[in-house]
Amino acid sequence: MSGTRYRRLHDLDLESDVIQNPESSSVCSTLIGFLLLFGFVACMIFLTSVQAHPGSISVRDATKNSPTLKRLDNEITSPGKRNITQWMDYYFTQEESQFLNCSEMIKGNKDTIELYVNNGRMKLDQDRLFELPMDCSSIRQRVYGDMPPFSPLKRPIAFVRTIYKIYELQEALLSLSYHPDNTFCFIMDAKSTDKLKNSVRSMSDCFENVIVLEKEYMLNSGGHGQDPAHFDCLQTILDRKWDHAIILQNFDLVIKTPYQLSDLSERLNYTSIMGFDFGFSYRYNTKADWTPAGMKLFKNETGVPDKILHTPMRVRKSLNEVIISKVFVKSMFEKLNMDIIIKLFDDNDYYGVDEMLVQTLYENYLGLDGQMESNCTQNHNDILTRLTHWDFSGPNGFDKQCHSKWKRHGICILGVEYLNDLLKSQMATANKVLATFDFGTIACMREMIKRNVTGITPDAVWLTSFPQFREMQKKANGTYDRNTFDC
Repeated sequence: MSGTRYRRLHDLDLESDVIQNPESSSVCSTLIGFLLLFGFVACMIFLTSVQAHPGSISVRDATKNSPTLKRLDNEITSPGKRNITQWMDYYFTQEESQFLNCSEMIKGNKDTIELYVNNGRMKLDQDRLFELPMDCSSIRQRVYGDMPPFSPLKRPIAFVRTIYKIYELQEALLSLSYHPDNTFCFIMDAKSTDKLKNSVRSMSDCFENVIVLEKEYMLNSGGHGQDPAHFDCLQTILDRKWDHAIILQNFDLVIKTPYQLSDLSERLNYTSIMGFDFGFSYRYNTKADWTPAGMKLFKNETGVPDKILHTPMRVRKSLNEVIISKVFVKSMFEKLNMDIIIKLFDDNDYYGVDEMLVQTLYENYLGLDGQMESNCTQNHNDILTRLTHWDFSGPNGFDKQCHSKWKRHGICILGVEYLNDLLKSQMATANKVLATFDFGTIACMREMIKRNVTGITPDAVWLTSFPQFREMQKKANGTYDRNTFDC
């Protein structure tokens, strides 16, 4: 968008782009010295004035033109005394959110988006957060108080999410997909702040269907800890009522309503959704014994065909975010020694280790319930689970190829510029949202879900692009032949 001013952000742990000219160093030093001297003199005059007229000036008066201090002044005011007229008021002042016009941004109105960006995106600054009341009544009000009344779900969904940063973000993301019939399981990074951990656990105490594992995990950008965490969560909630689980990480955004996801689960039946690709050899131990017999994968090998036991499994991958059926999850825990294969993939000697475990178990036939049987070998992108705008050119930070002009780890950050794309998408989730970059995307996505104006739910015809879905249909019709099935 021409004319839009995009500023470097320093809250994304990126290096500053300011490069000082050596020739100007001496001039700058002189100028700084003069300014410090002037400031000292002015301060002394100010203090003398205050002493001469005690009580004549207040902190509020002295700082009313400072936006940072103005926000801090509001922090000591309880939310009941602040003017809460909309959901965003819990996290931002009305001055900060005044240019967020979700209705127009969802349509892709460039002028509205430009006005918002030029006046400063809504960002959750860790040092300028409101002190939210953490009693259950207040938490429930923020999560679903303004949402339409809930109707029963035909097929509840489980959301399994690893988190490590900003409680307000996690509360907001829960709000997007909360329904009393769904199950939410959170796993926390051991390195997270005590404030985050205590807040998330307090939130969990207010909902019977929100679980936080007691165990914490060492999560990192190499994907380590993700598989152990997700599968511990899945095992913890296995006895609860849900039909599909969606695996999520800290910055994943759900972009479908609970009712759409329930309908999707009904159409999928016991099918799981993930991409098909071969694992990169530099991300796992290629010298390991990948036969089920060699790794002692089965709890009981009795009745397991030799062809399955002694055929090396092909390592497969897609994304960490997958949609997996409870039928498949339950069968894995019942028949397999999951700890063994989880440990094999979660190897500190490799990077990007969290995108292969589910895919390898699903796409190598092991006789598991709800598993794909046809051993497809060709690649197939996952066009249902996660919307991502990839851009691998250049470093983190400013990137003109991204609609938001900002990227992290090869992925464009989903600023409000992407709202129209989210509206049109058939996918279930999107990555990546950063509350420290643009909370407006999350706020408007919540408004879309509240008003039921999200993208369409994929129908059975569209889902036939997935070979595992076609296999399920043929099995249901009694026409499946493994030897002739076309992936």
